[in-house]
Amino acid sequence: MERKDFDAAALTWDEEPRRVQLAADIAAAIKESVPLSADWDGMDYGCGTGLLTLDLAPALRSIVGMDSSQGMVDRLNAKCAASGIHNTRAVRCDLEQGGMSAGPFHLVASAMTLHHIQETVPFLTSLRGLLHPGGWIALADLENEDGSFHDDQTGVFHHGFSREELEMFFARAGFSSIAVRNVTAVRKHDQLYPILLAVAVRP
Repeated sequence: MERKDFDAAALTWDEEPRRVQLAADIAAAIKESVPLSADWDGMDYGCGTGLLTLDLAPALRSIVGMDSSQGMVDRLNAKCAASGIHNTRAVRCDLEQGGMSAGPFHLVASAMTLHHIQETVPFLTSLRGLLHPGGWIALADLENEDGSFHDDQTGVFHHGFSREELEMFFARAGFSSIAVRNVTAVRKHDQLYPILLAVAVRP
């Protein structure tokens, strides 16, 4: 299946209020669920223009945003430069295309990215490998939906996930202390789409 052109979308990505609000809701839920520390180094995979990354940054020592789209990465780095944010940077990386040498991190976050990943458990296993022992993952994505959330299905491999699926995927990827809960919802097409947050620990 072909991939969506996120490079082209990067310049206007932040102009969608619903997207900005969703990132804020997910960031708030992560702060409630994970004992973030100013001694921690974090990573946001599928960071896009950094809506979640920049919300988490003040609570951490450092955070790196990673995305397979160079356009998104450039947009986040430009934001950091314009705002004088020194503990945040973005790099282009596609974990599905192979490993990477970054890390280890105390926190790996990801929002609305998992449904774009074809092989879920290998991807989560790769993320686990980027964490310190005792490090946390916090991943938010759609609860099961009927396929109507995306107007363009390009690069969409899953129409959300059930809580049970996420728990199973995280367990198979080697995580412990797995907890999945509903944290917010997106209203789109006169329909509410619930968002799940899964948090877990690398043993």
